[in-house]
Amino acid sequence: MISTKIIRDNFSRAAVHYEKYADIQATLAEELLEEVVGGGYSARSVLDVGCGSGWLLGELKRFLPRSRLYGFDISFEMATRAKKKITNAVSADAVSLPFRNSAFDLVLSNAAYQWVSGLEEAFCEAQRVLTPRGDFIFNCFGAQTLKELRECFGIRESFLPRPEAVRGALEAAGFACVSFSVRDFSKHFDNLVDILSWLKYIGANRINAYQPFFTPKRLAEANHAYSCNYRNNGKVYASFEVIQVKARK
Repeated sequence: MISTKIIRDNFSRAAVHYEKYADIQATLAEELLEEVVGGGYSARSVLDVGCGSGWLLGELKRFLPRSRLYGFDISFEMATRAKKKITNAVSADAVSLPFRNSAFDLVLSNAAYQWVSGLEEAFCEAQRVLTPRGDFIFNCFGAQTLKELRECFGIRESFLPRPEAVRGALEAAGFACVSFSVRDFSKHFDNLVDILSWLKYIGANRINAYQPFFTPKRLAEANHAYSCNYRNNGKVYASFEVIQVKARK
């Protein structure tokens, strides 16, 4: 089970260098921005769920100068950094939003909902704060993300959501899916230690209180297994599954 406290602490520690290392998240944010700008949205009010350090909000401010932009993040340190880009950034939890009903025409989220333990509850909150016919556009990482890492450490189950679970939670929350897609890609690293360091730098290392710490021997064994089984052109690779959704209230 995901620990909200550990997630909050991880991202608070990572806030200072998050934008430097979160390259995949930055690419996904750029795609989300293109979806909004290219789609001709002229929302009066926009909410960014899990806004992180506020990059997406800062860009939206340039392209939607007349829109009221709001963001929140579970990490106070992240929200504080986002506040430097827009005024209305606060620390909050996706399952209990501090906003009134029908407050936003558009709710966005970039690589955040995979950290939420109760997807249906969180989607119900997004539905609550949207205006009638409001749009909900987001992406999140799916269960096949980092499958090589789990294999080398002998971890059977992923805490990340399966696509069918995301779709089911959306429907249970009352959303109508306009588009729903899943795509896979990979990122290359020098070795397993680099992967683990990268995850730590972006706040994605330990996610619950029961996740084991690995001894140097176990880490060396896993590193050897990773190098033998998941190497391409002199680099090891890690897989990522991205779920992309556009839904309407």
